Amino acid sequence: MPPSWPRAALTIALLTALGCEVPAEMPPEDGGLAGGGTSVGGGTATGGGDVAGGPGGGVAGGAAGGTGGGTAPSTQIKIIVEPSDNAAALRTAIMGAASSIHVTMYLLSSTPIITALIAQKNAGRDVKVVLNQLIPGGASPNQAVFTQLQNAGVAVAWAPSTFTLTHEKCVILDGTSAWIMNMNVTASSPTSNREFLAIDTDLAEVHEAEAIFQADFAGTPATVAGNLVVAPVNARPRLNELLNGATSTIDIEAEELSDYQVVNALVAARGRGARVHIVLSDNAASAAQTTAVAQLKAAGVALVSLHTPYIHAKSIVVDGHLAYVGSENFTTASLVHNRELGVIFDTAAAVQLVLTTTTTDFANGTAL
Repeated sequence: MPPSWPRAALTIALLTALGCEVPAEMPPEDGGLAGGGTSVGGGTATGGGDVAGGPGGGVAGGAAGGTGGGTAPSTQIKIIVEPSDNAAALRTAIMGAASSIHVTMYLLSSTPIITALIAQKNAGRDVKVVLNQLIPGGASPNQAVFTQLQNAGVAVAWAPSTFTLTHEKCVILDGTSAWIMNMNVTASSPTSNREFLAIDTDLAEVHEAEAIFQADFAGTPATVAGNLVVAPVNARPRLNELLNGATSTIDIEAEELSDYQVVNALVAARGRGARVHIVLSDNAASAAQTTAVAQLKAAGVALVSLHTPYIHAKSIVVDGHLAYVGSENFTTASLVHNRELGVIFDTAAAVQLVLTTTTTDFANGTAL
């Protein structure tokens, strides 16, 4: 633990290391279940955000070479930014699956998506779902959909209890594409929140996501040995490697940011002369995040908060050509105790869309 880390954050880090629950660090999700929100699946902003085709909307893809140390970044990523299409592309993709739909989801309540899953089960597809059972505070918002899917004959399982939360949001279709998302599949997420959906068609990465899904569905340990950013296995070192490789710029959108290793990597990047811009949600900050923001500001990092759309994103762009999108919040709880899934990529058009969206949100934010 770095000796410069302030006492409040040190206490939280020590509690985390001892296995104690730190509720303020738990992902609030879709408006802040643990941090000031009012409803499960309900964002704090309504009616705002971009429309398809505007800044932050639409789909981008393509392939391009890139650089980066360690594990190679993905080159086969397309990005959808919400709010733009009310998750229509995701529903269309599910309905277009020819053989299998495998879903891992923190919160699932969207009627069109649930209806699509049941329709595909009735059409003879292999539909399996892993749902997170509890959220901070002990509630089980997925119980109703668990029962609904089960009664419809869909194979559904609660996520392993070995994780504090299964906060992953992933949809794997026909074993050929994995939708690795910030976004919960709720009614408000694609209409009120800033979300990034990464569509990964690299077969090695899709197979890795599928192997993790199958292990979690069966309640057995997963073997993680590929490119994906997987908590609690490799997420912290992979994200630190990404940040430590920055030479000129770092652009981040984050619902929550407080992990001391992530903060120290950002401070070090600023010390190397990199320009660091961070867009945060305007949720009531945890004590750990308040401490982190103060340390980042003291180091010269520029931070803003944004109200509309609600910042539920978890994204990083480094040097304009390498990016991360996933379910991981940048907190100790998320990186060390939860099941999470993300991907680092250098697909040029996809990176540019995340960067352009982040730049727009940063310009519209309120300085912290």
